[in-house]
Amino acid sequence: MSRSRSFNRFHRYLARTKRRGLKNCLPRFQEQTDVVETPLNRSRTILSRLSGRELQMELLECDA
Repeated sequence: MSRSRSFNRFHRYLARTKRRGLKNCLPRFQEQTDVVETPLNRSRTILSRLSGRELQMELLECDA
């Protein structure tokens, strides 16, 4: 194998490994941004969920 061919093959190999590494890292970064954007205070969502359950329970009691 000539020197220039082995040089090109080596650089193709490096580019392939770099692409694979980026493909592995990118989904993790997207998940981390989702976590960062979610509010730390989730009390409103919990309260709305509880009030929805209470309404469902009241409606079931009224039907019975």
